[in-house]
Amino acid sequence: MALKKKYWLAVLVLCVVTFAAAGGMVFRIHRTCPVMLTAGNRPRIIIDAGHGGMDGGAVGYNNIVEKDINLAIAEDLRDLFVISGFDVVMTRDSDCSIHDDGITGVKNQKTSDMRNRLKIMEQNRDAIFLSIHQNKFTDPKYSGAQMFYSPNLPESEELAAIMQRHFREMLQPENTREHKRSGRELFLLYKAQTPAVLVECGFLSNPQEATNLIDPEYQEKVAFVIYSSVMEFLYSV
Repeated sequence: MALKKKYWLAVLVLCVVTFAAAGGMVFRIHRTCPVMLTAGNRPRIIIDAGHGGMDGGAVGYNNIVEKDINLAIAEDLRDLFVISGFDVVMTRDSDCSIHDDGITGVKNQKTSDMRNRLKIMEQNRDAIFLSIHQNKFTDPKYSGAQMFYSPNLPESEELAAIMQRHFREMLQPENTREHKRSGRELFLLYKAQTPAVLVECGFLSNPQEATNLIDPEYQEKVAFVIYSSVMEFLYSV
């Protein structure tokens, strides 16, 4: 599917990004202006806030819970795309699991939840799928965002590479991580038939990064990095 070629003229977004060195690289969005957008010339954006409800995801430094950060970043990202004229689908927009009614047992609820997220993707084939997560490791020294991409379409790898570079250039200058191809362990990416990237925004096990990730301003910056990556992907030839 030549998605990016189909949409490269879809969106013109005017952004002024200010960089400063004050304890790290920071930036501020001055203006985002959508121009000449129609329903027929842009992809739908599916934003998947990982975990939710009884499934909190990773628990990191100072008992920070992943699901809450995922949702906050997903909502910021949604707002950026909506103001730019995109049709956005959220797999969840509150602290909930989306398992079927009547399902009992945490394992069964998680399985149902994942299947319903996959259904949302399958119902929106002509879309870009962005799954928001946070990482964790036993050693607190590790940090940095990392992208995982679906093995099913070359566009997924291309978007992940752009996103990995944008995190390094715009927010995490010391991040040397590489984007990686997903396997069966990442169910949604493995099943995806549309460009799909899972964004591990950082490590909740790293005290400094965990502190950053619960900061609403930093969450907005993460969302903007993801958004700008999609814009570059759509404009690339």
